[in-house]
Order: sequence, then C-alpha cells, then structure tokens
Amino acid sequence: MKRVLVFILVLLAQSSMAQKTELGFQAGVCNYWGDLAPMVQAKETHPMAGLFARVNLNHTWALRAELNRFTISGSDANFANNQVRNLSFKNELNEAALVLEFNYLKYGPQVLHEHFTSYLFLGVGVFTHNPQAYLNGVWYDLRNYRTENVGYGTFGMAVPFGIGIKYMMNKRFAIESQLGFRKTFTDYLDDVSNVYPDIQARFSDGGLIGATLTDRSIEKYGVPQFKNGYKRGDPGHNDWYMNLSIGLTMRLQTKGKCPRFF
Repeated sequence: MKRVLVFILVLLAQSSMAQKTELGFQAGVCNYWGDLAPMVQAKETHPMAGLFARVNLNHTWALRAELNRFTISGSDANFANNQVRNLSFKNELNEAALVLEFNYLKYGPQVLHEHFTSYLFLGVGVFTHNPQAYLNGVWYDLRNYRTENVGYGTFGMAVPFGIGIKYMMNKRFAIESQLGFRKTFTDYLDDVSNVYPDIQARFSDGGLIGATLTDRSIEKYGVPQFKNGYKRGDPGHNDWYMNLSIGLTMRLQTKGKCPRFF
C-alpha cells in the first residue's frame, strides 16, 4: 500500500503536471469515537503526522494523495456509566488516502489576486490497524485473543472528508490547516462491538490472560461481572477517527504560463 502511494508521488513529481503539483507534510492531533468513547475525550488525544502530494487540476479542484499515521485510544475509566466494564485500548493506524478538494475561492499557481481559500474534501482511504490492551505491564494484540469470538483483519477502508483553509505565502510555499473525519466500515478499531462470549470457555481457550482481556471486570473485581450474551458493545455504529492538523506545502515548479486574473 505504501509503495503504491510513493509511486504515485514520484509519478506526479516527474510528470508534465509538475508545475501544478505540490508536496507537503502535515502534523497535528487525532482522536476517536466508538464503543469506548461515546463522546470524544480530550485526554485521549494523540499526535498524528503525514505526507501528501497535491495536483491542482484547475483553480477550483485539486487531487491529493496522502500517507498518514494516527494513534487512537479509549478507556471506560473516562465514563462513570462504563467503569464496571473496565475496557481500554490503543491502536496505531497507517492510512493511505486519495481525496478530491473543492476550493471555495479561485486558488492555485496561476491565480495572483487570491492568496487564501477555504476548501472541502472527500475521498477514499485504506488503513492497517492492530488494537492492543495493556495488562500487568504488557501490551497484548487483542485480535489474537478473539475477545468476542469474532475474527477480523488488520486492513480496513475509510471515507475521509472535512474542511480546511489554504494560504499562499509566496510563489513556492503555502500553509494550510485541516479538520478531517474518517467514517470507517469496521466496529473493531477498539476491539469492542457485540456481546460477551462464555467466560468459562475463555479460561479454557486462552487461559487467564484471554479471559481477562475479554472481560476486564475480572481485573477490577476478581470475578467476571458479565455472562455469555451480555452486551459488550454496540454493533449498530462503526468506529470513527478524526484529526486537526497544520501543513506546509512546496510547489515543485514556479515557472510556467503567465498568471491569470479572474
């Protein structure tokens, strides 16, 4: 996946569209909404970073390819109603995305009278992920323990969308800021979705570690508090992640046709 995106970036840089192409990086913060965060929690905010290439198709539309790294986490300790369940997780996401941008104002290398625009974006993305939980000083890969007797992969798809602003500082460099959201098609970014399995069977299959990762109330109360079939998550809503970032872009070429005024 990463190799494909790198190939696209190189192709853009070497093509006849280089004059319209920008390379950039972004950094900011990210968070998540899902079964362990019915409301976004500021304390679960983490850094994110990414690289991207943009082709300005014209002064209104642009196409952006990007690679991003996100860290998300959640904990029942943040919500009084969920503290008995006592679940928690963290997840490292590596994302590749292709998005289409709509500039509200005329903007680009051939526009001189506008140095600023807001924009909207919508696209498609893929990501890899691996939810983990911390227990007795060790991080465990939750997918390996099938905590709900459900198997899921490390690969997922998302729909990135959001809003942003761009500002051209000079002919070559611009800064921008973006608020982005990712709708995913999985409910297992946090390893929580459906109901509890038989905990006694969990003891047999995965031992004390497997049983405790399935029902973390064991860690808190010494004995499991939830029976087979009890609600563990909400399968009706998939997980989301989002980011707020600031980026710097560099235009590959500054020479070209005479500037246009619109």
